Amino acid sequence: MASFSDFTTYAQQTGARLSEQPLVFEITRHFDVSRQELFNYVSDIDKLGEWIWFAKASWADNSDAEVPGQVGAVRVIQSRAGPPVREVVKAYEAPRMLAYSAEDAAFMGMCTDHLGVLTCEPHPDGGTVVCWQAYGKLASNPAKAWGGKKLFQVALSNGMKNLERKLTNR
Repeated sequence: MASFSDFTTYAQQTGARLSEQPLVFEITRHFDVSRQELFNYVSDIDKLGEWIWFAKASWADNSDAEVPGQVGAVRVIQSRAGPPVREVVKAYEAPRMLAYSAEDAAFMGMCTDHLGVLTCEPHPDGGTVVCWQAYGKLASNPAKAWGGKKLFQVALSNGMKNLERKLTNR
């Protein structure tokens, strides 16, 4: 039986290629949907508000995108409180990988140089394994660093739970 670590290598390689910052948090789950279906859902900018934790709406700003929704696109995510968060798509390899970077201001001094990496790998027994990683430089202030690490843990864990709910109800 394959372990989740068998499916995280490409995510780690992508993170190392796109960021000099350390891995802050990683979460991996198996879904009983095809790789293409899962990737299409998580990469659809207009649907981010359905599953990203604390988001209520999302839309794309494709003015600098090479292809709409892909490299250069801005994922604008309106949270339930505060101004929208803007994340720039840094890498896009359908149906395998999406990497994006959020503005430093989104982390209120807890983290800078953020990179999110989301990979979808087919499982030999069927379905898809998703690995979602957050890289960044945590604040030098210990309380803010703890808050930044906790923020990624809560956001990615709850986002993955929301994905589970959305994808099992399809």
